[in-house]
Amino acid sequence: MKTMKITFLATLMIFGTALLGWSQDEKAVIDAYNEGVKLLNSDTKGALASFQKCISLAEEVEELSEKGEETKKLAQEQIPKLYYKLAVESYKKRDFEGAIKYFEKTKETGKKYGNISLAQKSERLIPKIYYAWGKQEFMKKNYQDAIKIFDRGIAVNPNLASAYLGKALVYDKLKQEDKMKEAADKAIEVAQKVHDQKTLNNARKFMKNYTYNHAVIAIQNNKMDEAEKYLNASISYGNNSPDVYYELGKIYNKQGKYTEAVNYLQKALSLDQGNDVVKARYYYSLGKVYENLNKKTEACAAFKKALHPPYEESAKYEMQQVLKCK
Repeated sequence: MKTMKITFLATLMIFGTALLGWSQDEKAVIDAYNEGVKLLNSDTKGALASFQKCISLAEEVEELSEKGEETKKLAQEQIPKLYYKLAVESYKKRDFEGAIKYFEKTKETGKKYGNISLAQKSERLIPKIYYAWGKQEFMKKNYQDAIKIFDRGIAVNPNLASAYLGKALVYDKLKQEDKMKEAADKAIEVAQKVHDQKTLNNARKFMKNYTYNHAVIAIQNNKMDEAEKYLNASISYGNNSPDVYYELGKIYNKQGKYTEAVNYLQKALSLDQGNDVVKARYYYSLGKVYENLNKKTEACAAFKKALHPPYEESAKYEMQQVLKCK
């Protein structure tokens, strides 16, 4: 800012010494520019209006002097910067619509007046503003508005993975599972494509937890086919916890899929880093599967490792009364 002020003062001094030989039209150009300089730090919109007036007046002059052209160029350089400043101020006030409007103007005038870097920066920011706006509406429970805003962001940038995830969260609140899954899967697809690791991790975590939680509900309601579907989906989204394989092992045992049951229970065992007491549940379930397979030796060995609370009494019963283990 110090360098900028010095430049302005030097410029104004040059203009000031040359004004006597200028036409009234060019004097009006200089006056408008000078007014913009005065307002730079106190009134952004006023400064913008003055610089725009300077440019407009300059374009009406039939033949500008060299210094008139320089003044016009200096004013043009300020336009995208001031629009950008207004955009940032609007964003800080959570006026997302205003921020988008001013970033659009920054992009437009940046390209027009040669500030390509600022134009490109604004272009990158606009979709992110849509995401922030949609997220705000989501937090306010304005779900339909949130979806519309996320879609506007996607229209600007089809690779806005965060907006697809935002839609998934909205559809979850609206209990629209098919649309939720479609949006979440799209978020994962796009995030992988553009290397958006944060959104990729969040989308996978959301779906991993969603499917596992619904599997638990299905198990509680004795809907084993539904539970199986959700548990396998949870694995596909990256759930590698012992619990998911443990529940699948129990389900496959009930369904008579004993080989699959053994495989999943052994997978759960390999993943769980707990002590013998923690692992008792896996061994008890394995014992039941081996019992169904008429593999007495394996069943007895499994029940023996399950002799810890709360499975101790049940394991003893199986060993002593059912299998007659030695």
